[in-house]
Amino acid sequence: MVKKHPSTAPNIDRNSSTPLYSQLKEALLGLIQNGSFQKGDFIPTERHLGEQFQVSRITVRRAIDELAREGYLTTQQGRGTVVARTKIQRPMTRLASFSTATTEEGHQPGSRLLSLRHEKASRQVASALEISVEAWVWVVERLRLIDAEAIGLSLVYLNLPPDVALTPLELNTEVSLWSLLEQKGIALAESNETIQAVGADAPQAQLLNVAEGYPLLLVEGVVLTDKGNPIEYHRVFNRGDRYKYSFRNVR
Repeated sequence: MVKKHPSTAPNIDRNSSTPLYSQLKEALLGLIQNGSFQKGDFIPTERHLGEQFQVSRITVRRAIDELAREGYLTTQQGRGTVVARTKIQRPMTRLASFSTATTEEGHQPGSRLLSLRHEKASRQVASALEISVEAWVWVVERLRLIDAEAIGLSLVYLNLPPDVALTPLELNTEVSLWSLLEQKGIALAESNETIQAVGADAPQAQLLNVAEGYPLLLVEGVVLTDKGNPIEYHRVFNRGDRYKYSFRNVR
């Protein structure tokens, strides 16, 4: 449903030193934040916004583009621009599993097992886990879900003790891999993470229901046990439009 902005919408001040596109951006953001435009609503067209705010379509387009880059709007090809859903806020201040963090945020975590295999470590995996090249590792590949929506792809390499094994039944029953490892006597203590933007390749795009090249956030890291041994190397590809990571730095 396309909504027209209320008559109480902020006016554009042409005498202000603030650029027109920035004023329009703030006006639209205010309408989103006060509920005049709700998630899933189509906002008026560029032409209508230009007429209502008395600005050019170039100004409108720039304001919309900035709001889209910041995750407030999303453009649907051939349909228009829609108010985006609130991003998943994921603090990076403590070690918490995907399922624990998702539940604490008020959402329902889920996963679908794509692959469970035992293979020899590549040079990259061996370096991350501090093991010899071609040592055997477990590989767990899963589609991550939040409120039944495909949100990310998780690829995990595990250097497990010889007496510890994983089964498809376990991974389909227990959403949290870390909880499963702890049930098997493996205590996790800390992790080292990096985050970077990447484009979705064709298989990722298909699984996540996005276009090829769509922005993803790659979370790459190593998890250590309470004895300081690397136990897990992971590469998690999350949808950039659905995730927001936060950090706390103290001086």
